[in-house]
Amino acid sequence: MSSPVLEVVSPSTSIDNIINILNQAIKYKKFIVILASTKIAYEGRGASKIGRGDRLIIIKPDTSVIIHRPFGYSPVNWQPESHVISVARRGDSIILRSIRRNPREILEVEIDKIYTLFTASSLVDDAEFIEYLDEHEMRDCLVKHPEELDVSKIIAVEKKIGEGYADIVAEDKEGSYVIIEVKRVTAGIQSVEQLKRYVDSFKERGGGRRVRGILVAPSISRDALLRLREYRLEYHRVNLSKLYRKCREELGRSLEKKQSLLHFISS
Repeated sequence: MSSPVLEVVSPSTSIDNIINILNQAIKYKKFIVILASTKIAYEGRGASKIGRGDRLIIIKPDTSVIIHRPFGYSPVNWQPESHVISVARRGDSIILRSIRRNPREILEVEIDKIYTLFTASSLVDDAEFIEYLDEHEMRDCLVKHPEELDVSKIIAVEKKIGEGYADIVAEDKEGSYVIIEVKRVTAGIQSVEQLKRYVDSFKERGGGRRVRGILVAPSISRDALLRLREYRLEYHRVNLSKLYRKCREELGRSLEKKQSLLHFISS
């Protein structure tokens, strides 16, 4: 495997040169990392803004954009694959825009000072991603530990609702029904629509009791999270490694039978 080609830009580089470097890097789908002082505004399904602060901006070859603050593991803003990414000058600032057409979303980043900027090409990562648990094991573990879902009682597993089967039907401490859909990978809009169908179908036979819907997954796409909020459904992030450790013995998976994380790393 060849080494990636890195190009590091000095903070003393002129704004016009930085803009040209960024536009060329975007054009040729390079991996871009920027540490800078920024202000951020977002408009689309909702709207948000954040004042000036030091942040890490990552633009990937697939045109996704991720922005992190100096603390926390979650990005403060992100944009999935963009239709247009543009870089232009406004006074003494650099304006980076990520635009999606459907749904129409605009992420605008105003950069007034760049501390570090580098671009990389020829990055390769085609390794298989291995999860700790499969989807059924996740479900079974969550059934054994309803406290992980903030419910008081499990009513049914693989419950037929309408034309499908909900992973878990439970009851919370308020006496409401809770329909739970479990996903092992990043949950998308299709998962949200699936959960909504189950909730709607269950409401028709729920006897007037409140029915909640929870989508459980290790991560969720931005579009899916927004759709969940639109439907007044909920998202619960699950830590797969923590869940694996909690349920390893209960699932009958000894260290000899189940490959450890150390074995995953070394193989």
